[in-house]
Amino acid sequence: MIGTKEPYLDKILEVVREKRNLDFSQYRENLLSRRVMTRVRMAKRENFEQYLAYLKFHQEEIDNLMDALTINVTEFFRDARVFDVIEKKIIPDIINKKRAASGQRPAAISIWSCGSSSGEEAYSILMLIAEYLGVKLSEYKLAIHGTDIDNGALSKAHEGVYEAFQFRNLSEDKKHLIDKYFYDMGNKRYWIREEWPGYMDFKYHDVASDPPLEQVDMILCRNLFIYFDRELQNQVLENFWVSLAKGGFLVMGIVESMLGAVRDKFSEYDRDCRIYIRK
Repeated sequence: MIGTKEPYLDKILEVVREKRNLDFSQYRENLLSRRVMTRVRMAKRENFEQYLAYLKFHQEEIDNLMDALTINVTEFFRDARVFDVIEKKIIPDIINKKRAASGQRPAAISIWSCGSSSGEEAYSILMLIAEYLGVKLSEYKLAIHGTDIDNGALSKAHEGVYEAFQFRNLSEDKKHLIDKYFYDMGNKRYWIREEWPGYMDFKYHDVASDPPLEQVDMILCRNLFIYFDRELQNQVLENFWVSLAKGGFLVMGIVESMLGAVRDKFSEYDRDCRIYIRK
C-alpha cells in the first residue's frame, strides 16, 4: 500500500479494495487523507482508527466513502477557454483529416472522456461535434466514450438528467443548446433527448489498471492527474500515447503539466490550455 505516516489510512483503503476492487495505492496520500477525513467528520468519529471500526460495521458507509474519494466537480463546458479551442480548432482539424482520409466511406470518430463523472464533459463534446457537422453527422461513425470508476456517476450519465446549475458555463451564444439537446422536465431539470445517447458509450474503466482504448482521436483527461503520484502519471500518459491515433489530441487540465520522458512522444498544441498532439 502507500506506506503512509497514517497507518489506519492504509487499512481504510484496504477495505475499499476488498469491497469495491479499487486500488488507490498509487494515488497521492495527502489528497486521499483529506477526502477520508471528510467522511471521518461526517461519521462523527475522532480519527482514522475510529472511522475504520465504524466502516467495518456500517456497510452503507462504503458508498459514502467512495463518493468522497472519487468526487469530481463537473458541469457543461467547464473551462470555457479549453472548449473554445476544442470547438474552433480541434474539432475542425479532426473532421478535415477524416474527410481527406475516408473518401466516400463513413469516417469513424472516437473521443474518450476519461474520468467523465456524470457525463457533462462527454455530452458537451457531442454537442460541439453535432453543431459543427449538422446534417452531415450521419455520414460519420461517432463514438464518445465516457469512462470512470464511480458507478454512481456513470448511472447518472446513462440517465442523462441534469440540473439547471450544471449549465451555468454556457455562454449566451450556446444557451440555445439546452432546448435543442434536452427536454425541459420542469423544476430546473433537463433530460437528454432520445436521439443523442446512441453516440455515447459510458462504462466503468480504471485508467490506472485497465487496458487503454484504441485509435482515439481525442482524449480529455482533465484534473485527474492531481490524484496520481508521478509513477502512475507517467504510466497513464504512456497508455494515452498508445490509445491515441497518430496526430490525436490529448487535453489535460489547465493546472496540470506533462513531465518526464513521455513528453518527447507529444508535441505541444496549446500551452495555456495544456493540449498536446501525439507524435
